[in-house]
Amino acid sequence: MFTPALRAGRGRPRRAAVLAALSALLAVTALAACSSGSGSGSSAEKPATAVTSYPTTIPAGTKLRVGDQGSLKPALDLSGQSTGTPYAVDWSTFASGPLLLEAFRASAVDVGYVADTPPVLAAASGQDLAVIAAWHNPPGQLVLATRPGSSIRTVADLKGKKVAISTGTILQAYLLRSLDSVNLAQKDVDVVNLAITDIPNALARGDVDAGVTVQPLATTYLQANPTAHKVDGADGSPIVQYLITTHKVLSDPARQAALGDFVKRWVKAVGWRDGHSDDYINKYYVDQLKVPVATAKVLVGTGVPSVFVPIDTTSIGDAQKLADLFFSSGVLPEKVDISKVFDARYNSAVKEAQQ
Repeated sequence: MFTPALRAGRGRPRRAAVLAALSALLAVTALAACSSGSGSGSSAEKPATAVTSYPTTIPAGTKLRVGDQGSLKPALDLSGQSTGTPYAVDWSTFASGPLLLEAFRASAVDVGYVADTPPVLAAASGQDLAVIAAWHNPPGQLVLATRPGSSIRTVADLKGKKVAISTGTILQAYLLRSLDSVNLAQKDVDVVNLAITDIPNALARGDVDAGVTVQPLATTYLQANPTAHKVDGADGSPIVQYLITTHKVLSDPARQAALGDFVKRWVKAVGWRDGHSDDYINKYYVDQLKVPVATAKVLVGTGVPSVFVPIDTTSIGDAQKLADLFFSSGVLPEKVDISKVFDARYNSAVKEAQQ
């Protein structure tokens, strides 16, 4: 459903722009990515909490290659944080998380952002990946909805029903968390794997009993189908997103120092975006992506404010719970240790930027 990777600055069709906006908020990543990739370096074996500092001297000629899904550059540009960097920035825009992960595997990018599923996959596959910053967006970007006229009211009612998701994405994690809250597992429902944009149509036709949808598609679907409704008791936890790099990049002192500056700029840019949502909507979604104001407000309204959290035993423990859930559901063949893809050295950069 997504177009191939696009370089920043090139024109794109409006449909692709809207999909990129969806991707930017969800950072959807396919589980199929866990089947490839090489193992990480020795630094991946260090406990995540063991590294707490980074070099700050950025040599002349240093460059960071940033992989964006639609949110990094606009927030940095509009907030003024992209100006005056003591290093060059080479931007690449990707229309989906899977394409971004492929770029990391090819050593084509140095830093980017994803949702909470990719670190699980990286730990399972041995891919070199390092989470260096984490933030939570409020729930509401994902909606578990029923087909029109359905008698399903609660998550427990899903047992034995057809439920549409895009397997291997944040949508699947959302369903697994919802089911787990009522002591159900994926095997207790009949999962129907569909592209994200096809799920509302499948619901409207009655092909499935329920499905996980994304905003603004969820709101559009529910408005067009008044006898459909949200399922009570669906996952209400925050949407977790990560700034990621690789241990290979972190082995380079120059790029390691540049990442420290980039992390601080990103935290400040998010603070500006959350405090100037109208400016952000008008200048990015409306002016650049040509998304209607009402649609943009649904997208942005469920995504702010963002709360940065440190890379510590709590955040790593939450990620481990997700990894264990993917294992217990049968998605992963064996348990994985998620801690090896987390690196705490930039906690101080996040804290400094928030002062």
